[in-house]
Amino acid sequence: MELVDIQDLKSWGSNAVPVQLRPRVHIDADGNPSVPLIDGHCHLDMVVERGLSADEITQGLEENGVVSLVEIGADKQAMLWARTLAHTACRFEVYYTIGHHPGEAATADAEFGLKFIDENKNDARFVAVGEIGLDYYYHKDQSEIQKKVFTDFVRAARRVNRGIAIHTREAHADTMEILRREAHGLKILIHCFTGNAQEMADFLSLGAFISFSGIVTFKNAAALQEAAKICPEERMLVETDAPFLAPVPFRGKVNQPGYVRHTLNFLAKLRGVEANTLAAQCVNNTHEFYSIV
Repeated sequence: MELVDIQDLKSWGSNAVPVQLRPRVHIDADGNPSVPLIDGHCHLDMVVERGLSADEITQGLEENGVVSLVEIGADKQAMLWARTLAHTACRFEVYYTIGHHPGEAATADAEFGLKFIDENKNDARFVAVGEIGLDYYYHKDQSEIQKKVFTDFVRAARRVNRGIAIHTREAHADTMEILRREAHGLKILIHCFTGNAQEMADFLSLGAFISFSGIVTFKNAAALQEAAKICPEERMLVETDAPFLAPVPFRGKVNQPGYVRHTLNFLAKLRGVEANTLAAQCVNNTHEFYSIV
């Protein structure tokens, strides 16, 4: 992904609507009012890389009433791209994170990321350190370096007073151990939660927020759905993790930030609540975790 690819998304700067003038209620395609949403975690650089144009992405956002997103900088190239987008796009609000994906723990990008965090500590668009964490599904042989890098980034988040967005896969015990030891007093977000109710309870005991992606809409996600039913509403976020994990009915397609609406609607039905009520709570929670005002 070359940084020049971001030029297409600068079209978001045209016809910009000042934040304070945006409607508080979005009108959907059927004429029904719905609360504007934020995609709490996406990789828009990878969405573009997979062939979606700025027009397609914009259309998806507008049709689904998604007015802002958090772009994830999980390696050197992505964090540079994310910072540029956050400061050039103004039709939609874009915030960014700086982190290091555990799958890349053995690369030199970790040192760059730690320096990048310190260099951008005064940038209000830089809203969290992430995604960081542990992944033993693909990279268990690198568990020790993963734990070191994870710890380094949690400590960096403390230095710059940012929350941490956590990736954890088949590494629950070690993730909990590091969070208990290193993350006291930090805001914690479990990104793309895929665990069961007990694992969720463990994270909630640390005061963590729990973010649900399109996986919760899958037919084979029964344990995750049971957890989603009982997650405290004041701890819930929704995200796409685009371009991955597109929700039903788009499963198998390239995911995009606009699809977060489908995950939100599924969660509302699953929990037996009004979609707008849950949407407003999830937006508030997202703003709280990322300290977006």
